[in-house]
Amino acid sequence: MNGTKFLAKRFQNKEETTFKSIDESEKDKIINLGIGDLDIHTDKIIINSAFQDALNGHTHYTDPLGDLELREEIIKYHKTEFNNYNVNLDEVIVLSGACHGMYLALQATLNEGDEVIVIAPFFPVYVDQIKEAKGNPVIVHTTIENNYQIIKEDLEKAITNKTKGIIINTPSNPTGVCYSLESLEIVSELAQKHDLLVYADDIYDFYDYSNSFIPIYTLAGMKERTISVCSFSKNFAMTGWRVGYNIAPKAIVDTIRKINEVIVYSASAISQRAALAALKNRKHVKNSVVPLYKERVEYSLNRINNISGLKAFAPQGGIYIFIDISETNLNSIQYSDYLFEKLKVKVIPGKPFGDDKAVRIACSNSLEVLKEAFDRIEKNSITSMGR
Repeated sequence: MNGTKFLAKRFQNKEETTFKSIDESEKDKIINLGIGDLDIHTDKIIINSAFQDALNGHTHYTDPLGDLELREEIIKYHKTEFNNYNVNLDEVIVLSGACHGMYLALQATLNEGDEVIVIAPFFPVYVDQIKEAKGNPVIVHTTIENNYQIIKEDLEKAITNKTKGIIINTPSNPTGVCYSLESLEIVSELAQKHDLLVYADDIYDFYDYSNSFIPIYTLAGMKERTISVCSFSKNFAMTGWRVGYNIAPKAIVDTIRKINEVIVYSASAISQRAALAALKNRKHVKNSVVPLYKERVEYSLNRINNISGLKAFAPQGGIYIFIDISETNLNSIQYSDYLFEKLKVKVIPGKPFGDDKAVRIACSNSLEVLKEAFDRIEKNSITSMGR
């Protein structure tokens, strides 16, 4: 007996997540372009500062809203780096990463049967989290032909009397698009017209290669209806520290706090001190990390667009590339399986992201590793094999 009969009914037939890990015995054989975990370590300035803070006694519970110094530094960061981004202390809560942040945001705001619009292609976790909060995801598609920007008519016709909010992610995982001011104004206009929330996944704000990232929070009338989900994971190569934060109206932050107090109470004290050091040294870290990944994204894009049967949108931000595989005449799972089984290259199928004719890669490997992966794919491209 494996315990299945004791599971809650809603979990007894639950599918594996999109990001299932590679078996340990296979790791040395596989080039993993799937997971978006940076291959560089957290900067020593951050590590040493957190270590010293641990020695100085920061090893206890923090305020459930988060370390006071960290919250003050978060407020300073947003006010300094972005126009019209003014946050009060009671409008920010530190959490255990962005997935935790989005989960709690949805739990705090959704009633059973509420609809949340998700702009596709999208990070698959959104859909699962909406369902966990007893809401219903409604998918609005964007296309590579329109540079993945938002079309007002498509978004507005998805809004019903059950719609509670809209999730946006810019720069986007998986496409790398930064929503234009026009797209953001469409979302803003419709959110205010229909009295909706906007859940803004802003975790890739450092990786803005086109200088076009605008937090929707900063648009007129949006502060009171935006939950901004932020993270230190990608910006500061701190995925394992599990620390992020939400910025939202006071009542929403207070409810998130109440929910979280019966889950983990507060984020890790040491991780919060590391996050404080990260923000204080953000220019140094950004200048050392972002150019590295920009180079990798540009290299990967060039290789992809020179492989028969493949094409990709040029990312304006982020660390991912969404590859259009429609010319291979395979769906995303078939193509991903082919790369994995025949070439030992792991990518993520596009189907869970809302596009079954694409796959996602993360440019989180060295140029040498990326070269080897694309050499294998180019040498064994589907069209060159007559398939």
